[in-house]
Amino acid sequence: MKKGTKTFLRTVYISSTVVFCLLFGFLAAAKAYENTVRIGFGEYKKAVELNDGYFRIFDYEIKL
Repeated sequence: MKKGTKTFLRTVYISSTVVFCLLFGFLAAAKAYENTVRIGFGEYKKAVELNDGYFRIFDYEIKL
């Protein structure tokens, strides 16, 4: 293989690994949040929600 192709494939591999780890970490934190709210407060809340002009991530609300 050419040096440029080898570098490109290595970059794709490392980048996809980092993206996968970040995505998996966010999904795990979202699931833990949903279960904590359900057990601790008895509310069935989604971790990420778009509702009535508000975008909510965990407990933070952003007005759209």
